[in-house]
Amino acid sequence: MDRQFNSEYIDCELNTIGARVGKPLGIYLIGGCAMSFRSLKQFTKDVDIVFEDNADYELFCEALFGAQYHQPFTMRSEHKHLKAMQMYENKDGFHLDLFVKRVVGKLMLSKSMIGRAELYKKYGNLSVYLLSKEDIFLFKGLASEGRKRDLPDMQVLYPNLNWKVIEVELASQFLARDLNELFIRRLEEFRDTYKLDVPILAKLKKRLK
Repeated sequence: MDRQFNSEYIDCELNTIGARVGKPLGIYLIGGCAMSFRSLKQFTKDVDIVFEDNADYELFCEALFGAQYHQPFTMRSEHKHLKAMQMYENKDGFHLDLFVKRVVGKLMLSKSMIGRAELYKKYGNLSVYLLSKEDIFLFKGLASEGRKRDLPDMQVLYPNLNWKVIEVELASQFLARDLNELFIRRLEEFRDTYKLDVPILAKLKKRLK
């Protein structure tokens, strides 16, 4: 079983990495790590980091080498279809998935997402931002259908979601029809699993007709 990491461990690792970042750099956290820092989740298996451009990505990678991170020789099966720019891990098996602008070949880190993101903490030159609950929910809803572990996270994110934000962001991304259909199927699975109302579901289905 893969090791799970808590927010204290991740905070320590970001501090180590941040101490090696040579100039101001902002990164955006999505998924379980962002939920952990929001006290919505106790543990996470890995950290998904999104960069605005290649220059930020390269600057971060330079800091990783000094912090004793390496590219894994064997990629875990669940990561093979992530389409990450690169993956790194440390001696503890703590895993970083790095994306530049587009995540898993699907959603873009948009200006509106950046505008909703909250500064969590500065680690030297490294500024760490957390995407909003709505944007994390959207990313998890567009993850692979085989990733059942995203559904419980979506349930945790569910209370007080601004569904209009999710609807508008999804429309602004101009995703291919199959990705919109994927999101609808995931929402239906989420609704049926937890017996929770998904206010935008009917509207999303109507839009595809």
